[in-house]
Amino acid sequence: MRFFSSLTLAGLASLVTTSVLAQAPFFGAPQSLAQVTVGEDVLVSVFQGASNSQFEDVAIALGISQCFTGADSCSGPGGGLVDVFYAGPFNATFVGTNRFQNFTVTIPSFYEPGQFAQVTAALFTLVGAEATPNLDTIAIVLQVI
Repeated sequence: MRFFSSLTLAGLASLVTTSVLAQAPFFGAPQSLAQVTVGEDVLVSVFQGASNSQFEDVAIALGISQCFTGADSCSGPGGGLVDVFYAGPFNATFVGTNRFQNFTVTIPSFYEPGQFAQVTAALFTLVGAEATPNLDTIAIVLQVI
């Protein structure tokens, strides 16, 4: 029983340390509920926040999915990418203490105007001296017009 408690506490400490040291990514653009047009090119800026630890950006994947019954029906960052725009290296540029990369994506032509869509990003980094793997997912909802 004591071994289990020690193992659990060690695991929690590691999780807390990783999440504190690697700041969560966020979208710089577009804004939440921005209106986008089917077939339109949209600039998506993904920022990785400042970190108190060494890091290595490994990869990013971006995708879009339809929200069929309104903005509240979007799956959130835990959902799938569905229609993948990009999967590859995250080649971030520094702005102050944040790193970012811009992506130009096209809203799929088969998405229906009047619906909502969710853009999701999954960012994989290695954090700290031990190169601890870290996967963050973020999502933003857009209105298709």
